[in-house]
Amino acid sequence: MNFKLIVALAVLTFGVAGASGQASNPIFKGKKVLLVAATSSPTAPVDANIKKHFESLGMTVNMVSDIDPPKADGYDLVFLASDVKAKTVTNSYRTTTVPIFTLKPWLLDFLGMTGYQPQKDYGEEEKEEQSFLWLVNAPNSIQAGFPNGMFMPVKHAIKIYNWGRALPSAQVIAFLPGEPDKGFLFAYEKGVYGDHEFVIPSRRIFFGLAPDQFDLLIPDGMKLFDSCAAWALGGK
Repeated sequence: MNFKLIVALAVLTFGVAGASGQASNPIFKGKKVLLVAATSSPTAPVDANIKKHFESLGMTVNMVSDIDPPKADGYDLVFLASDVKAKTVTNSYRTTTVPIFTLKPWLLDFLGMTGYQPQKDYGEEEKEEQSFLWLVNAPNSIQAGFPNGMFMPVKHAIKIYNWGRALPSAQVIAFLPGEPDKGFLFAYEKGVYGDHEFVIPSRRIFFGLAPDQFDLLIPDGMKLFDSCAAWALGGK
């Protein structure tokens, strides 16, 4: 084979894999995702970009409105976007055995992942100039190989950070710097106790991106995002 052709193919292959971070991870291939979003909101284009990203990883995505959301039957993952309205989704997915990946802190109580008090058990924190988190669980696969300590997932400082107060049974990966009770990334294994002795029926993971922030992720942030999805789907 022509040497230049070999090089060109290698560059093309690397470029496709690099563009989506974990595009070569076989755990994504053929999986079906139910993406619940506020499809008429100003941030709907961001949700559409999340859909495209999941599809670039090899998954099939059905993006639906948060108004009267469908059951999770037949899907491999439920993704709850940050702009959904908690008052319309409420308990729709509380007892589902399908894994859940959520960005919405106001759904954490409905999912059994935190207590019930807004701005005490979950909420949003407004910061002046901050673009980093604090990683704390390097051995955990969800942390995607990044070391403990300061971690910047976005391209510039952001003002709003979603958070939740993780329960003792959670795997905490990241929290807001100096505020360990405000978890930015944490997960629950199937079968552990959630809030008020609720048994978590499927893997569940929270990643505290606000509605417009997915588009701000830099490659490291995207790698962490993809690691969340991979773990929810059964990755080790």
